[in-house]
Amino acid sequence: MAEAFATEIAKSLLGKLGSFAVQEFRLACGLQDDLARLEERLKAINAVLSDAEKQQSKNERIRLWLHMLRKVFYDAEDVLDEIECETLQRQVVKTKGSTSRKVQHFFTSSNRIAFRLRMGHNIKKIIERLAEISALKSDFNLSEQAIDCSHVLHEETGMNRSFDSFSGLIRRDEDKERIINLLIPPFKVGDAHPRVLPIVGMGGLGKTSLAKSVGDAEIVERHFQLKMEVCVSDDFSLKQVIQKIIKSATGERCADLDEGELQKKLEEILNGRKYLLLLDDVWNEDAKKWLLLKPVLSKGADGSKIIVTTRSQRVAEIMGTVPAYNLSHLGKEDCLLLFCKCAFKEGQMALYPNLIGIGKEIVAKCKQVPLAVINLGTQLYGKIDETEWKSVRDSEKWEEEGDVILPALKISYQRLPTHLKRCFLYCSVFPKDYQFGDCILVQFWMAHGLILQSANPNENLEDVGLRYVRELISRCFFQDYEDCIVIAYFKMHDLIHDLAASLAQNEFSIISSQNHQISESSRHLSVLDSNSFFHQTLNKFSNEFDHVRSIVFADSIAGPTCKTDFEKCLSGFKYLRSLELMDPSEFEVFPERIGALKHLRYLYLVVNTEMKRLPKSIFKLPNLQALVAAGEGLEELPEDVRHMISLRFLLLFTQQKRLPEGGIGCLECLQTLFIVWCENLENLCEDMQGLKSLRKLFIAKCHGLISLPRSIKCLTTLEEFCIIDCEKLDLITIEEEKGKKIQSLSLSLRIVIFEELPATLALPEQLLQGCAESLQTFIIRGCPNIEEMPECISNLNKLQNLEITRCPRLSKRCRRGTGEDWPKIKHIPKIKVDGDDSGEETSHSEAGSSGTPSAREEDKKTSFHRGFC
Repeated sequence: MAEAFATEIAKSLLGKLGSFAVQEFRLACGLQDDLARLEERLKAINAVLSDAEKQQSKNERIRLWLHMLRKVFYDAEDVLDEIECETLQRQVVKTKGSTSRKVQHFFTSSNRIAFRLRMGHNIKKIIERLAEISALKSDFNLSEQAIDCSHVLHEETGMNRSFDSFSGLIRRDEDKERIINLLIPPFKVGDAHPRVLPIVGMGGLGKTSLAKSVGDAEIVERHFQLKMEVCVSDDFSLKQVIQKIIKSATGERCADLDEGELQKKLEEILNGRKYLLLLDDVWNEDAKKWLLLKPVLSKGADGSKIIVTTRSQRVAEIMGTVPAYNLSHLGKEDCLLLFCKCAFKEGQMALYPNLIGIGKEIVAKCKQVPLAVINLGTQLYGKIDETEWKSVRDSEKWEEEGDVILPALKISYQRLPTHLKRCFLYCSVFPKDYQFGDCILVQFWMAHGLILQSANPNENLEDVGLRYVRELISRCFFQDYEDCIVIAYFKMHDLIHDLAASLAQNEFSIISSQNHQISESSRHLSVLDSNSFFHQTLNKFSNEFDHVRSIVFADSIAGPTCKTDFEKCLSGFKYLRSLELMDPSEFEVFPERIGALKHLRYLYLVVNTEMKRLPKSIFKLPNLQALVAAGEGLEELPEDVRHMISLRFLLLFTQQKRLPEGGIGCLECLQTLFIVWCENLENLCEDMQGLKSLRKLFIAKCHGLISLPRSIKCLTTLEEFCIIDCEKLDLITIEEEKGKKIQSLSLSLRIVIFEELPATLALPEQLLQGCAESLQTFIIRGCPNIEEMPECISNLNKLQNLEITRCPRLSKRCRRGTGEDWPKIKHIPKIKVDGDDSGEETSHSEAGSSGTPSAREEDKKTSFHRGFC
């Protein structure tokens, strides 16, 4: 994998050499000459890397040369990271007990000479290794190209173009009707219970989409009392499958229950209820595992049904109680129409008959598999040069052995810009069916240096990363896209995940019950079975862990032995950049040894209810940029959080009544702050004016929250402000006290959402007036006691979208033709105002849009907190 990214890694290294921390080190330690030589050597190699990457597929020696470079580049990154860590750690020591972040006189401690000597020695070794490898490049006749360390973003194709928008065009109406007819017939004595209908077909035919569309059909919705969906995927673990079914049915994770308790709970949920369950993407052909699960599922009412999607006829034979429904390939004409919808802009298909002819040949090579058709069609969107179309048609990838879908997906991958290739492949460290949140994924990419600063000074790393996400979605590398305005959710198709895993296999290892090994080059681990990891992998491959840069524990760290082994091995992950634990169920207190991971930039913990606090050592990690501590057990977030001088993203769960001053308010680098499910929280900290970089503030499910601090009005960089489901909160508390002169504000808010705030009587006029030149989207939902719009609404010059839903008093005054408030808002291009208690709804749009979804359907779009529950 990495051989294809040498240029990108070199750019990252050159950027690090120019960083503030490394420059400080140069001056303080007298290593200007060594670091200058390292920079010179990197630039010389970087000049030929682009040509080397183009030639490597046809020249094995060049590929091996790039492989050697990869190892040196990674070691160089580790050395430069050591320097940055040391710089940041000394800043923390010097500023402890103070909110100042001014850089103090560098290197005054007693070990500065030892550190300088060690770093100097390491830098010299890297220069020598680079010199040896660089000398070989003369054998390859590589041409030099101008060095460009900037990062060019490619044109986006638009978020209205996604896999989901095209999969909806796949014409499976007849298949859908037939499957519905198999599900609806009433239960008869002698019928199998529950009835299991397998849908069988090769990957990419659309089995999952078809099964979900069946479940969403109105007639099916009426027929069943309970509907559940679970992706089973490769490793059929009875405990995990039951956990997933319970979560789908109730939303509960049940991480602290053992297998027997889980079975009992699921039986209680299903008891007496007629359900429809989708078991998606089943692979395991061990009949014993199904026979263990089936008795639990039989507790539902007569007439319960299970749909199983699988590529295996053997799975269908084991699980099915009725003949399998074999899904056929899509018709040729339908495939061509689907391809053209993906490849051409609207109304332009007839203009290019020459391209249609080439497209027919491409579609024929896709063997009528919709996933391949959609993926290749989107790669050619907007391209009218015959050469590009012919390059897809004539690609050598079509000649590779294996399933027809993989060559098509490889061609799509080849056409990605290099920066997107790296980001895409890094997603393979997450398990199949993983639900990504765009802003969280961006933090993961940032932790690994995959996002470089834009040439646009107004665009920060988070902005660039979100553009990467949108580009991958528009190119159909992600699916199940759901835009919740403040956060977007999506997944990877299992075949797309297979593609990423196969391309990244040199550096990525998946630890499961079937595979316990990691290679010497593995730098990213996905642990699907923690028992296998701690009891087998850990013992055999412990010497390889100092190379590891990311670990995702996708299952529970269960049992005292696993907990002890995890604590022991933490310090062995010397250069770990990211750590994700979905379920550390054995921990009451997270191990303090995590403080040894000084390179850690991204930490995601789904905290169990037993864990009452985070270790203090977390707050001493100088590089940590993103902390997600999701769980209801945490009693407090201590003031020590102020020492996290690099933190840019914080998602906070706490049982505190008040956030203390001198803590979060001191995080000057913080860009995004989520405060969710803090049931006891009554007040935020009053020193929020210290959040000088904060751009996104989201508060949700804080039912005890009474007021917001007035210092929120000092957040001049804030762009998105969202408050949801805080039943005691009155927004007016952030306004000036009565009798005081109202000061004018200059804010940057683009999106404001107030939802489910029954205690709020009026909208904060001063806050809204302060963003008159920036506010674009304003949504008010479920605020029944607000009666009128503030006067300043007519001054919101940039407002494009106003929605008022389930606010009966406010809606009544703002409906077209009634009340005095409508003239104030009629200048807004897009307005949605629902009706009064009768359910009447009014929409207005100068763009001529007609019709709007129901209020409840729209509500789903801002339930951003649900992904962390």
